[in-house]
Amino acid sequence: MREYLLPKSGFRVLFVIGKGGVGKTTTSASLSVALAERGYRTLIVSLDPAHNLGDVFMTELNDRPRQLEENLYAMELDMEKLIKSYLKHLEDRMRNMYRYLTVINLEKYFEVLSFSPGIEEYATLEAIRDILKGGNEWDVIVFDTPPTGLTLRVLALPRVSLLWVEKLSELRAKILDRRRMIEKVQGQRKFIVDGKEMVLPSRAEEDPVMKELKAYREEIEFVNSIVTDPDRTSVVAVMNPEMLPLYETERAYETLKKFKIPMKLVVINKVIELEEDIPKLRVKIEAQRKVLEKVRESFSGMDRVEIPMFEEEPRGMEWLRKLGGLVLESRGDT
Repeated sequence: MREYLLPKSGFRVLFVIGKGGVGKTTTSASLSVALAERGYRTLIVSLDPAHNLGDVFMTELNDRPRQLEENLYAMELDMEKLIKSYLKHLEDRMRNMYRYLTVINLEKYFEVLSFSPGIEEYATLEAIRDILKGGNEWDVIVFDTPPTGLTLRVLALPRVSLLWVEKLSELRAKILDRRRMIEKVQGQRKFIVDGKEMVLPSRAEEDPVMKELKAYREEIEFVNSIVTDPDRTSVVAVMNPEMLPLYETERAYETLKKFKIPMKLVVINKVIELEEDIPKLRVKIEAQRKVLEKVRESFSGMDRVEIPMFEEEPRGMEWLRKLGGLVLESRGDT
């Protein structure tokens, strides 16, 4: 049994990552089935905009947890809905912070922002945070992720955002300091907004912007504390025995290491196993052998498991149980 995939203190979080088409969703689903069958209350969440988690389970899913079996729940997040929800949340916060700036056309601003680079990553991060906030309802949360590039940007966001918030807080503190200097000369600045008098804040404890930055920092620190905790989070990388997936997995590992996010297992999926020599497959088998050797070199200190290519596509609960048992309990190569 791979203990690092099981809950220790509180709930366990598993991020299953990999290049598109390597079998992330099937691996995620099989892991969740195996964990649920061993008595762990398990939630699997598809973050991939091109959802096929429901196809693997052969059932329809939406953005609410649906019980599939005892201890097993699944959901697929609607990215368009996530972005709209994130922007609405952001708009409400900004309206509260900048009530005295009535000239700002927030509707126009957020209409443009919905198409800006990075909005998908931030919306995904907020969805992950909301799920983690309710994490005590589960023993294990499995995230079936988008292709590697987007996933790495999302997982890097907490660390990047903390740096960003720190710099913004320093800048805001300087603005408030200048306001206090002006107050000593001109007195407090007051405005009438919606018939109510407002005083322009000059101290951090009264400033809605500084309060918002503090609240946001706490939210991001919460996510960062979980995804960087090896007792709470494990990243499972899935790849095929081919060079391009290997290169991408190596880059992903280096990025995760830089952001102190623990990657614990490499699943090499669709390994061809032959009982007899087939001349037409010799080149393919030799290329696969070289990749497997390179995997052992690149991830020599990490747990690895090879999953054979099955005669049919693993779909439905029986196949997922079989595959999940291999991922969760088969003898690994370390």
